[in-house]
Amino acid sequence: MATDPEAIPREALPRQSGAARAWRVLRAARPARTGPGMDRAAAWPASAGSGPSGRALILAVATIFALVVTLVGATLRYDRERRVQNAHDQAATLARVLEEQTASVLWAADVALLGIAETLRRQPGLAAHDPAFEDSLRRVRNQVPAIRALFVIGADGFITQDTDRHTPHRNLADRDYFRAHLEGPDRGMFVGQPLVSRSVDTWFVGLSRRVETPAGAFAGVAAAAVDARYFESFYEDLGLRSGDVITLATRDGVLVARQPRADDRVGQPLVGAEGQNLLLDALARGRGGTFEKPSEIDGRPRIFGYRAIEGRPLVVLVGLPQDRVLASWYQGVAVATAATLAVMAFGIFVVWLAMRHSRREAAARQRLDEAATLEALGRLTGGVAHDFNNLLQALVSALRLLRSGPADGARAQRIIEHGLAAADRGRRQVAELLRIARWRDTRPREVDVNALLGEMTALLRGAASPGARVELDLAEDLHRCRADPARLDAAILNLVVNAREALPPDRDGQGVIRISTANCREPIVSNDARRLDPGRFIRVSVQDDGAGMPPEVRRRALEPFFTSKGESGAGIGLPQIHAFVRELGGDMQIESGPGAGTRVSLYLPRA
Repeated sequence: MATDPEAIPREALPRQSGAARAWRVLRAARPARTGPGMDRAAAWPASAGSGPSGRALILAVATIFALVVTLVGATLRYDRERRVQNAHDQAATLARVLEEQTASVLWAADVALLGIAETLRRQPGLAAHDPAFEDSLRRVRNQVPAIRALFVIGADGFITQDTDRHTPHRNLADRDYFRAHLEGPDRGMFVGQPLVSRSVDTWFVGLSRRVETPAGAFAGVAAAAVDARYFESFYEDLGLRSGDVITLATRDGVLVARQPRADDRVGQPLVGAEGQNLLLDALARGRGGTFEKPSEIDGRPRIFGYRAIEGRPLVVLVGLPQDRVLASWYQGVAVATAATLAVMAFGIFVVWLAMRHSRREAAARQRLDEAATLEALGRLTGGVAHDFNNLLQALVSALRLLRSGPADGARAQRIIEHGLAAADRGRRQVAELLRIARWRDTRPREVDVNALLGEMTALLRGAASPGARVELDLAEDLHRCRADPARLDAAILNLVVNAREALPPDRDGQGVIRISTANCREPIVSNDARRLDPGRFIRVSVQDDGAGMPPEVRRRALEPFFTSKGESGAGIGLPQIHAFVRELGGDMQIESGPGAGTRVSLYLPRA
């Protein structure tokens, strides 16, 4: 039976929209790309990306570590400076106390010498080694423990009075304390350099005063031998700790006494390894103070406090070893270092866990990506199969009409034209498939949204049926925008599908999905507090009259992988649309409430 080609139903003729719909769905399922060389993860919001977020996490943790190390280092440095300063203060205080003690010893000796000189001035004819006078000298000596011997040297240099009973008969005119008074009558008490006693072979410091006749002529010297070991014993009784040093020296840097003892260095200059007398350098800065230097005797670094005795050529030094002063600080450094390393190790472990979790999320996202792509490919396959079935039906119908019997030229021509039209549509569909296979990057361009919605009205109504009908409310004066048409198609289609699925399945009657466009005139404030100029955007809204979203669902609607559809949803549709409009410089906002339906608005930049 012949079939009139005019009777071939229009539904049997293939439409170009089938491949285009599949292409748009596939484009919606695949991650968006913003330019050459950008990976697929670039389409996701920053919170879901594994690469940039991992680097940002490492940078943040490294910054925290640097701050912690800086803070700990600054604290340790402050603590070290505080401990060193306390040691400086302690050394200076001890030096001041010992200065006063040494000055009192010298004052007691001077009082004794003044009394001897005054007695001899009043008794110029006193016999040599007068027993009564020498006994009085011994009583005075016993009252001043620092004095080992008191003696009187005559004008000829020989001892005339002495507390020692068996002093050798030797001339002492070569001693510095004798020459000082012979050459300078107004010197007062003279403090000489450390000397070795010629009678008992021990180190002493000679203290002396000039003895004169009643007429004022030089009659000799009254001298006191201050034993250097007295000071060493006194310093030892102070209870020095390990490494502490107390030193008595002359102002020109010659060692008089030291505790711990250094008998082989007494009487020698305190010269360091580099030939520098550190005491002379310190005295050049002032009569008292502190300094940090290695000891000239044992080379151990110490913090020294020093005080020069007022009016006397002697200096007291107190040295505290730096290693002992900082021993507890070094322990604190060890503890702080161990604690910091432990915190850093824990932080690295936490970062490793976070990155591991991020990699797992990335793998899960990739699997969802692949699942969405496979689902889109399934839809594409179904659409292509449907369209090719229509093409084949048209071609088969045309061939059957030609085979059924002879036909006049006009009728045959119409049948052939229908067959050629079907083949041409098949060729265009194959071109669509090749375009999908090549997956070329697209860039935003000027788009007439009203015209785009008009072209895809049938597709949108098919996506909404049977549960809802689509109504369009398009502004007549709508400005053109800049967007990728294919991705915009996919975004609007996705919103329509979401709106349809938001309608309750047991609802009586058909729901309404309203798609509206308008030039944006109201102020726009994005979720991240960005302010968009209302005159530079157009708005495309998809609104349903469904059940709406609870506040907790609406707040999380743009989170990747969040879905309220259970296992039937992947939670990537809205985040992808949000990423798409953000790439354009626009924004996406959701208005919804329980029982009030949902309205999703896309703000697209004007062309």
